[in-house]
Amino acid sequence: MKTLAETLRDKIGDLGYQDVKECARKLDIPYELFRKVLSDGHLPKDKTLMLYAEKLGLDSAELIAAVYQEKAPQHVKHLLKALPKPAPKPVSVPKGQTMAPVMGKAACGEWLESYPVEPDHYEPVEPGDDESFFVVAEGESMIGGNIPPGAYLLVSPGSRVSNGNIVLARRGEEEFTVKVYYRQSNGAVLLQPMNPAFEPMLLGPEEPLNVLRITEVRLKV
Repeated sequence: MKTLAETLRDKIGDLGYQDVKECARKLDIPYELFRKVLSDGHLPKDKTLMLYAEKLGLDSAELIAAVYQEKAPQHVKHLLKALPKPAPKPVSVPKGQTMAPVMGKAACGEWLESYPVEPDHYEPVEPGDDESFFVVAEGESMIGGNIPPGAYLLVSPGSRVSNGNIVLARRGEEEFTVKVYYRQSNGAVLLQPMNPAFEPMLLGPEEPLNVLRITEVRLKV
């Protein structure tokens, strides 16, 4: 049986796309996780597999079976070949919208060392930034901006970041936080909380930092 990545690559080629990013943009597939599946061998959850099947015209049950085969310990892989395929559930995309994955948690407080990059589910968004994704707020440093713990934050990599924007900031490779962004004239960056109980963070010009703009806050009841 082909791996998931092999199956997806073959289908992308059959559809005539030159690269993964072009395919994701044309078919409204969230790019970043799609890239990880194809490049890094990441094995997503069933809901993600059903989205890929719908967008690419594949059999979702076959994709799910391929992932179960890859995840199984070597000594029981042969048993999975005889199991019935799981029945897929339909993925519903609201008309005029696309779907963005919920990628994990982001700290609203001190730096969070990492967050899981495997979506629990997708949320509908307006078409625009093909690489957009959600993170879930954790902590209370941003409650003054109506961002309580559990809020869904839409991160839009294609949006320009200006002073005063709320951002998802990444220090180095694996540390994240949500703050208000201010770049100073000397190149230093101030990350300002929206709760007076928390201290601002100041990073020097030489410190590695990447910021992505948060363009929407969704409160979950």
